This record gives sequence, structure tokens and C-alpha cells, in this order.
Amino acid sequence: MIFQHITKRDDGWVILDYTATWKYGYDFMVDALQYFIDNDLRENVQRAACGEGTGGEQTECTDSLKAAGCKLRECAETRNECGMLTIAGVSSIMRVPVQLVFFNQTNLVRLISPIGKYFEENGEHVFDNYLNSLEITACCAAAERRAEKRVRAELAGKQEEQA
Repeated sequence: MIFQHITKRDDGWVILDYTATWKYGYDFMVDALQYFIDNDLRENVQRAACGEGTGGEQTECTDSLKAAGCKLRECAETRNECGMLTIAGVSSIMRVPVQLVFFNQTNLVRLISPIGKYFEENGEHVFDNYLNSLEITACCAAAERRAEKRVRAELAGKQEEQA
């Protein structure tokens, strides 16, 4: 991902905008945020929300996500495609509260943190490698899902031929 812009608010909050290498869809969003949950937040998800799109209302779904074992594809609100998806918690890797927001059918990824001093001490690009790993992992998960689908279709076709 490519760092685009940082906004430092007077109240200490920091908003960083990144662009993914390409425009992504809902599967990519879910894969990237599931990696964020599984490998960093673990059971410490503090907020989950989904909504129709930029600037629109978000539906809080933290309790529902936790009831689904923190699996986005099994949560009632996030199982179906939505315009934006937000996950927040304290990063065990970066050791700072982080909220990630993905916007469907765009290449925008927004990282929000209430600890402005963290960025003053570590620089604006402190999350670059972190977000690059999210993007790569989501890309690999998508490739794996496509390959599995293709193999299953080929196997199903061979079974039909044998029948």
C-alpha cells in the first residue's frame, strides 16, 4: 500500500490514508481485516462496524462478530457485501490502538489512531510495512480461494464425465 496523507487533529487523533495497489472488492476487504483480527487483535476486537459507503451510517456489529468467533464471514452483518467495513482494537504488533477502515470498490484504506504522539516519535510511515503485509496476505487469500474454486469445479466436471 502507498501512504498518501496524514491528518493530525488537535485532539490527538491521527488519520492516515493509504491506497492499495489496485481497486479491491469485498472479498479483499474481508480477507485483509480477518488477517488483522487473527494475527494481531486476536480476541481483543474492540469495535466492528459496517455501512453502505463513505459518509454513510455505520451499523455497529461488535457483539455479533464476537458471537461468531471473530470470523467476519460468519457474522450476520458482515457475511453479506457492504460498502465499508471497520475493525478496531489495540494492535499487539504495533502496541497502539488502531482502527482500519476499508471502502468497497475503491483502493482507499484508512488507519485511525488516538495516539498522535506515536506518529511524532516514529514518523508518518510507521505503519507502511504493516499495511503492506495486510495487502499481500489478502491477495494470497484471494488467489487461494480462486484456485480452490477452480480445482473443485474441475473435480466436479470429472465426476460428471465418469457418471
